[in-house]
Amino acid sequence: MERLINFSVKMYRSRLAYILRHTLRVMFPLILIGSFAAVLRFSFFSTSGYISTIIGLNRWLPFYRQFGQVTKIIFECTINIIAVYAAFFSAHYTVKAYRKNISGAGAVGPFAFLIIAYQTTTQDSLSFNKYLLSEGMLIAIVVGYLCGRLLVLFAKSKEMKLNQLIKPIIIISIVAVLVNMMLGLFVSLSLPTYVASFITINSKVKAFWYVIALGTLTDIMAIFALGGPFIDSPSFTDAPSWANLMHALQTGSAWNAPYKYTDTTIFHSFANFGGSGCVLALIIAILIVSREQRYRSVSKWSLFPAFFNDHYPMMLGIPILYNPVFFIPFVVAPLVNMLISGALLSLNWIPAAVYPVPAGTPAPLIALVGTNGNWGTFILSVSLIIIDVLIYIPFVRMAEEIIKKAGVENDD
Repeated sequence: MERLINFSVKMYRSRLAYILRHTLRVMFPLILIGSFAAVLRFSFFSTSGYISTIIGLNRWLPFYRQFGQVTKIIFECTINIIAVYAAFFSAHYTVKAYRKNISGAGAVGPFAFLIIAYQTTTQDSLSFNKYLLSEGMLIAIVVGYLCGRLLVLFAKSKEMKLNQLIKPIIIISIVAVLVNMMLGLFVSLSLPTYVASFITINSKVKAFWYVIALGTLTDIMAIFALGGPFIDSPSFTDAPSWANLMHALQTGSAWNAPYKYTDTTIFHSFANFGGSGCVLALIIAILIVSREQRYRSVSKWSLFPAFFNDHYPMMLGIPILYNPVFFIPFVVAPLVNMLISGALLSLNWIPAAVYPVPAGTPAPLIALVGTNGNWGTFILSVSLIIIDVLIYIPFVRMAEEIIKKAGVENDD
């Protein structure tokens, strides 16, 4: 444990950590607003959303459709293009970390990233790779960093005149176009999300470990801001989900479903309370034990989105992304949840979540709704959240100790 603390302190003081920390933190207000808009859009202002369905919001609220359009616009301009902001601030803070004053340095980052993300279409329209814009934050940060380093390399003095930007921008343009052409060989950067359909060819035991492995991979990729096999919400259109739903409709019960071990019944129902890494548990742990004012402030603002399974504010505000201290609980907490829920499913102590869950369903209620009101699954969900909080608490304390030892000012 002491080695991890010393390593983290050393990393925390590095230039790269400075760039990452400030790049992520400065995006927090934008992403927080985007997360609120996402929750309102999918849960409140969608006719199939959880809150809208329960209270019939679309039937009595004036300007219901207009509110939905507003939240969609905000969501699309924040969360869905998050990587563009990352490229800008990464380039900006890279130049700043090397104590250079280069006007317009931040704009070079998104300039290069948008060239990389551009897609040619048959129609004369502007189109970008949606996976890169929404899930390519790591790539965007790397692009911004490399652009910043190149500008620093060409800066012969502390300040760089605008006409001196021409050469590095030409180089950046050529390299970005070449990268774009290479990426054109791939249809998308994310792994297939309909993995559950492959479970039908496996025995039940293999299916269980298949879901555990891919669920863990999803959380590992999430902490690096990459899409994973289970990153999308379940569509209920794959073969196992259809078979489970038909069984429930025919028998009138979720018990004894033919496919107990799927991404829906284990990962989405029990492994991502508050989003990837069980972020809701981290928020609770911080509010219980943390004395770090910024941690508490970020957690309070992030509580509402996390309750509806949106983890973005915490990922950037703490930040959790690329943070070696929170990597262990971020992966271990969901893994523990999957193992416990999978064991209870195998013992037939709880039914499988086979019914479609409305968009924006609060995290602790997903299994309850998915089993059509089985209170055993709700008690299990609450118990797992408590276990996750206990897992996170020592790492929250460790993170605070690292901040104190590093002696780095926590400027918001």
